[in-house]
Amino acid sequence: LAIGRLTKQQIRELIESMLPADWSWAGKRTLDFGCGVGRLMRQFSPEAEEAEFWGCDLDRPSIAWLQQNLCPPFHAFISDDEPDLPQEDGFFDLIYAFSVYTHLTDNWASWMLEHHRVLKDDGLLLVTFLGEGMSEALIAEKWDEDRIGMNTLMHGNPWDHGGPIAFNSEWWIRAHWGRAFEILELQPQIGDGSAPSH
Repeated sequence: LAIGRLTKQQIRELIESMLPADWSWAGKRTLDFGCGVGRLMRQFSPEAEEAEFWGCDLDRPSIAWLQQNLCPPFHAFISDDEPDLPQEDGFFDLIYAFSVYTHLTDNWASWMLEHHRVLKDDGLLLVTFLGEGMSEALIAEKWDEDRIGMNTLMHGNPWDHGGPIAFNSEWWIRAHWGRAFEILELQPQIGDGSAPSH
């Protein structure tokens, strides 16, 4: 199944499949980075009784709707283009960012460092990236793992039209994202090439 066609419940199951075997939601703090109106976050409604689920997005109408309709039990706040999360160091146990780093072309490194800052020392960051499986479909280019590295396209494309996009080779992710985080696993493809890493 293409990750874009997965139901939100299936994405929730995907997230849980990447967590440690002894993971418990009780007492944990989780951030849905780029949450929109909370379609994925609300899949964790039962767990929100014993854990904190936070969501942020730069789309102000989405956050306003979320705050009005789903808070509590959830928490939501506006994030801007530049990294400056309001939480203290080591606040979250888990951050997931689905289809967000796929659009970060210029400030991916500063966002990764900000996520590192707000995660606990043993915290987890789950991120999807565009790889080989989407190259021909989106930009009609054959994939060349050695040449691609990081390929950014559609600079200046407004967010309400999808924003810019970024493709990443696995070696590039290990070399660059691996400077901020220990990369535990790279899943090269889930259906459409938008692959999760953590």
